[in-house]
Amino acid sequence: MSNYNPAFWEISTDLAVLDRIPASAGLWYETNQDRERRYALRDFFETVQPVVHSLIDSKLTGRQREVVKLYYIYGKTQEDIAAILNLTQSTVSRHLFGTARGGRKVGGAIPKLRKAIDEGNLPQVDSALSVLQSRMAQAV
Repeated sequence: MSNYNPAFWEISTDLAVLDRIPASAGLWYETNQDRERRYALRDFFETVQPVVHSLIDSKLTGRQREVVKLYYIYGKTQEDIAAILNLTQSTVSRHLFGTARGGRKVGGAIPKLRKAIDEGNLPQVDSALSVLQSRMAQAV
């Protein structure tokens, strides 16, 4: 283990130097355009979220539903999910994304949800998507 020297933890500087740095150069600086895009995405996801949850509940198997919720909603890693559900990590991955058989992708919760969205008549999603596209265009 290396030795840490507290003298190098902070570098002191003259405040006049810091005052000359514009706020727009800051790491977390956000333009009005960035803010509008962030708000548009937030509103889109809030509108679509109930539809996605209902698709998860109606189109997936019980195990796929558990894995998807742990992975996407609770932010667990595949390894964490494997430990929670007493599965292997590769099984968790197959539940999420499917597996290749005979040169094509088979199974998996995400492909199943994509297919349901593509096939389904989801006016709430279509409406939210058109609102998002127009708000993004206005933010430019």
